[in-house]
Amino acid sequence: MNIISIGCLLWTILAYVLAKRVYARFPKFWLNPAITVATVTIVLMIVLGISYQTYFADTAWIVELLGPATVAFAIPIYQYRQLIYRYAAVLAVSIVVGMLVGIASIMVFASVFKFDATLTYSLMARSISTPFAIDLAQQIHGSAALVSLFTLITGVVGMVIGDMVLAWSKIRFHLAHGVALGNASHGFGTARASQRHESEGVIASLTMVLAGLFMVFFGPALIHLMTAI
Repeated sequence: MNIISIGCLLWTILAYVLAKRVYARFPKFWLNPAITVATVTIVLMIVLGISYQTYFADTAWIVELLGPATVAFAIPIYQYRQLIYRYAAVLAVSIVVGMLVGIASIMVFASVFKFDATLTYSLMARSISTPFAIDLAQQIHGSAALVSLFTLITGVVGMVIGDMVLAWSKIRFHLAHGVALGNASHGFGTARASQRHESEGVIASLTMVLAGLFMVFFGPALIHLMTAI
């Protein structure tokens, strides 16, 4: 048992609890625990010379909690099932188009900047929430570590600029906002959508979960098909 890895676990839990309290009192996007804890932890690891493998040794189970956390989104989805039934076709089309655009955009960047296969496939899997993205990355031979980082960055960026993009679009339909935030920035977008309006949060939750399921089941075949064209 490594005392350093145990220390990393205790630090992560303590830092998250403190950061969550700070964020509850000062709800600024840059004080989100996912941003502050991750940033400070990375800085400390670099300064103290702690490797990723050492940090991950006793904190790996925290990542596994993302699965049950994602399943918990089923509660508001069930409560608003009538709204979902009403817009089922719109949601289905939005999710499929969103995933296709996400994959195609990475293909373009990979071609322009000459990304290697591992980096390209990891980026292709980053458009869904972390538990789904890690599973998809393993299926398409991406990197679980890279896709976790890319998913975090995607979520944070989407949460930060989401309000500006939606305001610029001049669309005032809560369902459209929820789909956009859930599709583009998954967990972070869902959290932001819930702050904006209750129905936006519900739709964002549904979009995030369905997009994740869609990519896990159909993503590998879809990605291989698009890269072969």
